[in-house]
Amino acid sequence: ARVLAGGKRNKEFPQGQFFEPTVLADVTEDMLIAKEETFGPILSIFRVKNNSDEEAIRIANNCSFALSSCAHSGDQVRAAKICARLEAGMSSVNDVEGTTYLSQSLPFGGFKDSGFGRFAGPEGLRGLCHERSIVQNRAAFLKPSIPRAIAYPANGKGPAFCSALNQVLYGCTIMS
Repeated sequence: ARVLAGGKRNKEFPQGQFFEPTVLADVTEDMLIAKEETFGPILSIFRVKNNSDEEAIRIANNCSFALSSCAHSGDQVRAAKICARLEAGMSSVNDVEGTTYLSQSLPFGGFKDSGFGRFAGPEGLRGLCHERSIVQNRAAFLKPSIPRAIAYPANGKGPAFCSALNQVLYGCTIMS
């Protein structure tokens, strides 16, 4: 890879592990920078054969980390279509991924080895809740049991029984 900008420790913060914003060109899939999650201000530029959207998507999705992604193009629709196919927790069209976590109403979180779950947005709030289902038989005089046609061991009548049950419960209408 070629360093186009940055690439050094930030002299303004000599006591920490701070890195200058860095732009790398000619990055390839086999390089460590393409395989690891950097958490730094690093922009990696890959060459894509024949300017192919399919190849760009394949390269982007060929990483086990996927916190966020972005697609840049002079064609807004093209960039949006690419973003829709990127396997990441968040994506930005023609912008850096900072826009995805600066909007507190959007869920924030990764995909693949970049974690699971979300914070912020309704999804983040639900993550703090203990959601569960409680079912109660409203017709207590009816004793639930599994019909013999779908009970174990299978007797071969299950598919026909389920099809007939679906037709009775969902297939009939007042109009037919």
